[in-house]
Amino acid sequence: MAAVDCGLNTGYQGDDRCILPPPPDKGYQLHIGPTNYKTPEAAYILQPGQELTTDFPATSTNDKDVYFFYRQYRLRPTTHHAIITAGNVGGIAGLGRIATANASGEYPANGITAPEDTGVGIKLAAHSSIDVSFHTINTTADPQLRELWINFWYKDGVTQPATEWFNIGNPVFSIPPHTMTTLGPYSCNVAGTGRLLWLYGHRHANNTRFTVTRVRGTQRDVIYDADKWDDPLLLNYSTLVTNPAPNIAMGIEGGWNGILDMKPGDRVEWQCNVNNTHDTALTFTEQTYLGEMCIVDAEGVGATCN
Repeated sequence: MAAVDCGLNTGYQGDDRCILPPPPDKGYQLHIGPTNYKTPEAAYILQPGQELTTDFPATSTNDKDVYFFYRQYRLRPTTHHAIITAGNVGGIAGLGRIATANASGEYPANGITAPEDTGVGIKLAAHSSIDVSFHTINTTADPQLRELWINFWYKDGVTQPATEWFNIGNPVFSIPPHTMTTLGPYSCNVAGTGRLLWLYGHRHANNTRFTVTRVRGTQRDVIYDADKWDDPLLLNYSTLVTNPAPNIAMGIEGGWNGILDMKPGDRVEWQCNVNNTHDTALTFTEQTYLGEMCIVDAEGVGATCN
């Protein structure tokens, strides 16, 4: 399941991100991007300084219902985030998240499934309708492409369905110009007994720190603590990954190490420190520099957080 380079040479930034799809019987590649690199369609071109969020439709190529777990993400540098939803996820009608990405990489880390996740997977119905919410920004002086490649590798023997978490807190706020403040703490209540597989804090350029805590009775455990908005930390929680203990004062991002269990009565709490250095107020918008967000993106098995 190694990623195989496409060998692109278009002259745009990120040609090295392109990867070939899996064999048709082994997986599905979601590709959002131009069909012709000499004259790319307008929807996939970003002019200097331009920022766009667009919903792109697609259809999965699997002829029968499948499960997947391992995902390879490759995104051109213009990408701020991509949110992928599909119809009939896990047998539930409607749209459900099947992947979230803000950087090239893979999940699980190093492509190796932890022993406790042997039976974990997400269902993808045959020929599912896919929607990609694609947020891109061009900070260069030249036109650039909007493009991504995501490989979903099929998996047999799935007994534990995984679901993605998406918690936005309160989207109604206004941070005055030249003000430092904290968004939150926000919280959600855990339902079901299970564990969290991965988590990252989605924020914009004015964020100076993103902290997530699991609250169990009087016990409070920091499970995620990060301060780099432009290279947001994504933590895996498994027996195969060692996460550093966070120490932001010393420049160390990190969080919970090992299996992160969740059970009814637990609460997940998060907050964002924000420094508005602009002359206008910050509100909940898609604008990377002139707006702000404080969103928990995660994936769990056996437990949800509402």
